[in-house]
Amino acid sequence: MSTTFVRLACACLALAPLAARAADLLPPGHRPRSPGVHALLGAQVHVNPSNYWNNATVVIRDGIIEAVGRDVRLPADARIWNASNSVIYAGFIDPYLSITGTNAPVSTTHIDPIDGLTSGIGFLGVDSQEKARLQPGAGYEVASVTPHARVAAGYTPAGKTLEGLRELGFTSGNVVPAKGILRGSSAFVNLSDAPPNVAILRADTHQHIAFESQEVYPKSLMGTIAVVRQTFADARHYVLDQADYRAKPTARKRPDLNPALDALAPVINKQTTVVFEPGSVLMCDRAARLAREVGLNFAVVASGHEWRRPDLMKVAKAPFIVPLNLPSAPKLPDEDDWLDVSLDQLRHWDWAAENAALLRAQGLEVALTTHALTDRKVFRRNLRLAMDRGLSERDALAALTTVPAKLCGVADRLGTIEKGKIANLTVVDGAGYFDADAKVKQVWIDGQVFETQPAKSPVGADVRRLTSKSSEAPKQPEKKLETSGVVSYVGKEAATKPDASKKKADLAALQKLRVAQPPIASRGSLASPKTVLVLNATVWTCGPAGRIEGMDVRFNNGKVESVSKHPSLSKETLARLHVSSDTIVIDATGKHLTPGLIDAHSHTAILGGVNEGTLPSTAMVRIADVVNSETENLFQQLAGGLTMANLLHGSANPIGGQNSVIKLRFGAGPEALKFTNAPSGIKFALGENVKQSNWTERQSRFPQTRMGVPTFYVNRFTAARQYLDEWSEYARKGGVPPRTNLELEALGEILNGTRLIHCHSYRGDEIIAFLRVCESFGVRVATLQHVLEGYKVADEIAKHGAGGSCFTDWWAYKFEVWDAIPYAGSLMRDRGVNVSFNSDSSELARRMYLEAAKAVKYGGTPETEALKFVTMNPAKQLGVDKWVGSLEPGKDADFVLWSHSPLAYNTVCEQTWIEGRKYFDRVAAAERAVTLAKERTDLIAKAKKVASLSGGGGEGGAAAQAAFFQRALEKLHELGIAECLDCKLNRKSE
Repeated sequence: MSTTFVRLACACLALAPLAARAADLLPPGHRPRSPGVHALLGAQVHVNPSNYWNNATVVIRDGIIEAVGRDVRLPADARIWNASNSVIYAGFIDPYLSITGTNAPVSTTHIDPIDGLTSGIGFLGVDSQEKARLQPGAGYEVASVTPHARVAAGYTPAGKTLEGLRELGFTSGNVVPAKGILRGSSAFVNLSDAPPNVAILRADTHQHIAFESQEVYPKSLMGTIAVVRQTFADARHYVLDQADYRAKPTARKRPDLNPALDALAPVINKQTTVVFEPGSVLMCDRAARLAREVGLNFAVVASGHEWRRPDLMKVAKAPFIVPLNLPSAPKLPDEDDWLDVSLDQLRHWDWAAENAALLRAQGLEVALTTHALTDRKVFRRNLRLAMDRGLSERDALAALTTVPAKLCGVADRLGTIEKGKIANLTVVDGAGYFDADAKVKQVWIDGQVFETQPAKSPVGADVRRLTSKSSEAPKQPEKKLETSGVVSYVGKEAATKPDASKKKADLAALQKLRVAQPPIASRGSLASPKTVLVLNATVWTCGPAGRIEGMDVRFNNGKVESVSKHPSLSKETLARLHVSSDTIVIDATGKHLTPGLIDAHSHTAILGGVNEGTLPSTAMVRIADVVNSETENLFQQLAGGLTMANLLHGSANPIGGQNSVIKLRFGAGPEALKFTNAPSGIKFALGENVKQSNWTERQSRFPQTRMGVPTFYVNRFTAARQYLDEWSEYARKGGVPPRTNLELEALGEILNGTRLIHCHSYRGDEIIAFLRVCESFGVRVATLQHVLEGYKVADEIAKHGAGGSCFTDWWAYKFEVWDAIPYAGSLMRDRGVNVSFNSDSSELARRMYLEAAKAVKYGGTPETEALKFVTMNPAKQLGVDKWVGSLEPGKDADFVLWSHSPLAYNTVCEQTWIEGRKYFDRVAAAERAVTLAKERTDLIAKAKKVASLSGGGGEGGAAAQAAFFQRALEKLHELGIAECLDCKLNRKSE
């Protein structure tokens, strides 16, 4: 070996360390890198929510946790950090983060979807969705469906936002998209100041869906759900169609490219979780059901109202991301202002802090988020309130660490303090994060420290003297007064009043105590015996037996067992029954017994709007998706003897949405309200509402004339027939199935005779035209709703076989009903039409028995036949007369006990039973009213006290106090007198 070679080799070895160090040097203008090895000594280290070490050490090397424990060997090259008075947690994670600002909670309260330009998809004669598309280029036909949008593609760290989050202890978060229905994919990021390429840990975390109405289709909540359902049906078809084309590209037509549907492939394959932001408690339930219907892995963003239906949340079996945007009780200027505050608003204020603990009590995983907080600085205060109301420290820590880490798919790297995980840490001074006085000292992100507290002034220094001019005389130090351990300062700048600590303690103690009762405490069945025996009643059977006096009716296992002459039982048997635990005996001497009343046209329990008015056909939307089980209307109507209602879409479209028949099982959830035996139905409409030509100058939706309406029906029935033919051909030949079209599927069911039409109608000429169109397609109309001029064409209606569900004495409220008369119902009955009376109003639905009496007054209908207008006849129209409508053996035990004849002006409903369960009792109702009034009084007293103790303006900021007055979606419709579209629109006269 030559001497020269040896010298070169030695020189290279000598320079190697220098070369390595030189690689760490940055170009001029860059800050030097901080040391890569750190040791935090002497802290209480929470390695996970269940375990911690005192006086432990955490070693970090190159952004990764190298070691953690009590007996850790310190690396020689480590920078030492004294953490002896600190608590260290795994870095907190926000799983639902808006980095550009704070997302407002999703709004599902759009209840008048008719204003402005209409628009939609798939129809000529409506404005295009293209003008409202959220992104340019190829995409889905509904503008607000953008699952191909990616937060990662546009993520830019926002300095002040990141600083605020780090001050709260957050080190990472899942940044979510903020607009649309299917909004796109979120991105999981570290909350450092690093550029996006460094900060993003996971580019496509979740797909996001929000039940948010739009300015174009969909404009209603049920329309939004229909869009989600159709989109996933399209995505499944798209995957099959594209695969088939790839297999034989030269043998078939090339399918269209759709990046939106392409982006949903990982979702339908359950590789990506969907996070729903439903906006209300019942929509949380609907989101869970919809997710299971279309086959998704899912999580839910809590609305804050889950306390209303913990039973439904338990069934959801999904992780919940819980915002801590708590409402705050204000101090109202006048005592009378409290009269306008509802019990429900007070309940929500009192329950809100307990929401997270309630979800945990159902066995659900809970992650916490700053989402929906106008001011994120109140996060820790609200978290403390949640913990005071039952959320354990372990669950709170898990909700900030392990649960969001698992939910966001980063549990292998974050969420606990373990060797090999990313060095994201939250360091808190003093007793720890859940101590109200402890401060977040610093956070570590990717092994880099971020100080979150400003530098302290020199100990003992008077800041004012240090900054004052030299010519000013020095001020005398302030004297301290000590009273019961509370320090106060004398003079203008007193820091606290002597009683401030006591007020703070009293406020905390008051906030820990919940006064509000669970809503279910004032709802549900009052009795559910095996047997009910009603003795010596005048029974209106509404069946072949008619009205019979002095009868005993026995109900057993929720059914009518027998109707027999009194006395049907011996005194000895009656005596035994009176003491039986599973039997209730009702002495009905002098009282009247009828079947439960049925309303064939109602909008009383619908969430988020009764109309999807943007398209001429919305056969794909379903009232069943938006049934409101929480409305007090159900109780009010039970008090009038109503036991069943047909919930109909409004009359904004020639073809509206699918109906839902419910029983008023007050206290049950939406699914349990539905009467599953009822045949499927759908709302159609004729007249001024659907042609819209006289609404505003801006309307442009087809049809615009009365002659255009039947033309449109022909068009859609023809399209439905072709759709059915496509599926028939597929069944014969196989291959790729046709695209599922939810609108045409519903119309195809009409053609097949499995879906009933309930058609809003006024004028006789339009009724005849409509019946002729239906007959040409072999379709029988189930009911003509309102049918105000039906008396003019009663023979034609009877011949067709349609029922007439009438208004009783509504007439002349607009030009097209000037010929309406109160005798119409009786006249149509006389001509052989099956006639019912309907309410179309939550308020009127409480008095359907008096509506029936009007048939006696106007037209001389016999009393027993008049009562059938609200019992047996609507049951036949809805196709449910096999089960309800009369008191005959084998039918459901739906019955009402009246003080007098049900048609008498002075009668009172005393009890209402559904399927052998008592849901209304007038005596119990009076007691309920007293109980609820007391609860409201107690809550107002608490709210006033909280406002007083918190300084006169409530315990939160302006946004929290504004939230106090917001009404829940489920409470937006309370006894609205006119809920049908007819009485809501401001339009020109014809």
